[in-house]
Amino acid sequence: MQQERLISPIALDFLWEALDAGEPPYPLEVQSHGATMDSRAMLRRRIREELVANQLLDNSGRLEPRLEDWLLALANPDLSIDSVFLPDTGAPAVSALAASGRGSAVLAVQQKDGLRLRSIPRDGLVSAIVSMLPPARRGSETSISLPSNELATAGARAGGRSSDQETRKALAKLTAMPNQRGGQIAANSRTDMRGRRRSQVLSWFDNESGRYLTQTKNDWVTIAPADAATLRHRIGEMVASVTS
Repeated sequence: MQQERLISPIALDFLWEALDAGEPPYPLEVQSHGATMDSRAMLRRRIREELVANQLLDNSGRLEPRLEDWLLALANPDLSIDSVFLPDTGAPAVSALAASGRGSAVLAVQQKDGLRLRSIPRDGLVSAIVSMLPPARRGSETSISLPSNELATAGARAGGRSSDQETRKALAKLTAMPNQRGGQIAANSRTDMRGRRRSQVLSWFDNESGRYLTQTKNDWVTIAPADAATLRHRIGEMVASVTS
């Protein structure tokens, strides 16, 4: 079995159905094909023949074991990290999910031509998600922290302490620069004892001065310069928050 596979949208539809995998995990989508039961049956037979020809399905209907593990890891992950981002101005969004379960781990990236699956180490989910992001230098502006309820009005308020004024100036300077790229990342876990858990969302954006992350914790928002190492560390903390 190859370490990477591209599954077409129509093949994904019928594979997901055959596995009775349930609701697809955010942010992945499984599109339905065939307007009637008869048309779906015809498409199902065609896709089965293609999968057998590509050695992804045997003649008895059994899915290739690694591909089955990958799809079931996506459907029922013990741990997953989801990522949605705009890689450039005007470009379509990229949706990705790194997931581990059933003894395997996989990175799934949804594209127009299908779902690209790649084997990754079980302890490599964070690195897999960060490595997908477009390259950018660390932001050169200062870090900013302020109460979340003041974020929308901080740039317009006047007066107050000099430290508050400096924060507002820094925020105004940062927000005046057009964003070139941006996205959101979150970690998820599921256990029989604790059920499903989801971390706070980490947002990131790029502008002409570099890359920054945004996180909210205890009703405070922090905007800070970020590079790959910073993002790996912060996402690692998010994973810990849903697994400890």
